[in-house]
Amino acid sequence: LPLLETGVEGLVVAPSLLGVDEPRTYLLLAQNEHELRATGGFISSVALLRVADGKIVEFRFSDSYAVDDLSQPHPDAPEALERYMLSQIWLLRDANWYADFPTSAQVARDLYQLDQGVLVDGVVAADLAAVQSLVRALEPIQLEGYDQEVTGANVLALMQQHWASPGGEGQAGDWWIHRKDFMGDLLGATMGRLETDIASVDLGRLMDAVRRGFGEKHVLVYVVDPTVGEIMGRNGWDGALRPTDGDFLMVVDTNMGFNKVNPNVETAVEYEVTIEEGESLTSRVAITYRNHSSEMADPCAQEAVYPPTYEEMMEGCYWNYLRLYVPEGSVLVQGPQLTLPEGSLRAREDGTSGSPLVTEVGPAESGRSVYGVFFVVPPGERREMVFEYQPPSSVLEVENSTTYRLLVQKQPGTVAVPLRVEVRLPSGSSVVSTQPEASAVSHGSVVFESDLREDREFEVTFRR
Repeated sequence: LPLLETGVEGLVVAPSLLGVDEPRTYLLLAQNEHELRATGGFISSVALLRVADGKIVEFRFSDSYAVDDLSQPHPDAPEALERYMLSQIWLLRDANWYADFPTSAQVARDLYQLDQGVLVDGVVAADLAAVQSLVRALEPIQLEGYDQEVTGANVLALMQQHWASPGGEGQAGDWWIHRKDFMGDLLGATMGRLETDIASVDLGRLMDAVRRGFGEKHVLVYVVDPTVGEIMGRNGWDGALRPTDGDFLMVVDTNMGFNKVNPNVETAVEYEVTIEEGESLTSRVAITYRNHSSEMADPCAQEAVYPPTYEEMMEGCYWNYLRLYVPEGSVLVQGPQLTLPEGSLRAREDGTSGSPLVTEVGPAESGRSVYGVFFVVPPGERREMVFEYQPPSSVLEVENSTTYRLLVQKQPGTVAVPLRVEVRLPSGSSVVSTQPEASAVSHGSVVFESDLREDREFEVTFRR
């Protein structure tokens, strides 16, 4: 049934998306979740795709660094990027700053027009998990000029292998220019096969890959056309911050370390909400990070260094800018007690190492309050970030009984972050129902044990 629903909705939007009525132009963003960013990962490559009458008429793949036209006046970088990465201007590879993908997609669209003079009709983002899933549905794939067949099992290893510098040099030489050619050749081959040899494709496996890609937010699509955009949003395919009348939580990590250590970073989220007499609420969020990278002899230094192999980029310190998205109108009580790390770019720039870092309360985004902190997790260490705040009482639905609803939205690019939710009820309350079935109910406390493979919704109805 989920496959059928996906297919039906896909058939509704497909003619317009594929340029049956008029030619369409799309910007494709290849996001690398090994360097996690708000909408899935660092934008490592981009492609321009033109379609007309259901056919590909142009496919142009580029390294994201090669797209910039620095002769054009670019906007200022977001404040946190300027503060902690010393970014002076906003470039396309950092366009996906906002957790709301339609907002980030519009930034990417504007920056691409500024750099390349092309205004696209939509933006599609896909991470490495989406690429692996697509290849698995089409395997084996033989690329012209490559000896080895590409499968879902080996595609990531082959990408890393072709990224590596054959001579061990850094950011120079012919290697640097062509280190991402494999990805472009792979995408070109898969799209060409879907266009010209669809009969050889197992459509069930392909539709399952598409459904999982959208459902688990490994693929995000923004289109300018409002009619098509409404369908994408209704199905949750556009990566927007989802509306809700109840409580809301989204944990958003941004790797600021110029490395690919996220596969070595284990993350877990615990959320506790206490409902007091009089319908006031107090929330506590604890996010833990464990960096399983190999131990290093040198202290952590935040700098743009590119070692000769991809595997070396996956080891190191985890420099993270953490944002917490909560209901608008929430009041921060206390955030993590942090100081500016000694090896950070900002500390070395202005000599403020060890100075206190207060939890930043940013402007509201898409109807959400936002709290932000910057910190580092060295290899072999564990850090816990704890936030306490008071959500507005309007998140409760009070009638004959009281219903508390919580939507926890997944950050694209992550896999299945462990999630524990505990709802503490007023004294003397009795639980009427829970959705889904609670993991434990005792002494006025309801506990859900889950994960963030997809967005999760929880509901507790109780009486006093």
